[in-house]
Amino acid sequence: MPYTKRPFQPETPYTNQVRIELNKANDNFDILSQAFVSNNPETLKVKEADTVDGFHASLTPGPNVIVPLNTSGVLDLSGAYVKSNVYTFRRVDLTGASQDYALQVGEEAYISFSNVNLVPLRIAVAGGAVYEMLLLFSVNLNLTSVYHRLLANNTTYSDSFSYASLYWNSGGDSGWVPYGTGFDSFYFYPQTPNIRCIIDTGMRHIWGNILYVYGEPHVGYGIFSSRWHSNLSTWTSLGSLSFPANMSGKVIIRRLF
Repeated sequence: MPYTKRPFQPETPYTNQVRIELNKANDNFDILSQAFVSNNPETLKVKEADTVDGFHASLTPGPNVIVPLNTSGVLDLSGAYVKSNVYTFRRVDLTGASQDYALQVGEEAYISFSNVNLVPLRIAVAGGAVYEMLLLFSVNLNLTSVYHRLLANNTTYSDSFSYASLYWNSGGDSGWVPYGTGFDSFYFYPQTPNIRCIIDTGMRHIWGNILYVYGEPHVGYGIFSSRWHSNLSTWTSLGSLSFPANMSGKVIIRRLF
């Protein structure tokens, strides 16, 4: 039963033309009906195509296959790949979130804050996960001898953290910032530091660098390392950023591993 394109030939009469061309039309309708579910056009549902441009669909990524979007409209290739929307990078806005979110590898969280001294990050810690954090402040305060901190699990643990930091500034000063092993949380720096750091939840270690302004026209730079040396508590929530005064700014946290 072949499909006949343009079966009707009104300008070319021949014997039994009506019967022959009506049969061809019926054959065409039969062929076209097979494109619909239950071979019935009234369902208004087209059957799934076996391939698209010669490529099969598959939930498992591989060569020459088409992977569909998931129920969230996200192209989720696997836990080892970056998740991506069709046209945008996969970023989750956790500003004001009330529950912890489990970042996937390659996924990043964005958090903005205004005039507060405590910012819950609302990120669930995966076992051994490694994150990169960028903390930027939109205001500058000349704060000394009081520190910006990360409170793991949104709380403090007495005498459980080590900390060390070095600084240099355009005024010619350099040296150690107070250091030791008896801190109650992860410490970053005083002043108003813009921070870029790595958070290794398996080693329970944070290290990175800071840029700060401590009075016009001076600028400072520092490196720091902080470790949770006690293993009595499991690290389940990345925690909260704690500031010594009300601050405004934004945070980006990307899961690396």
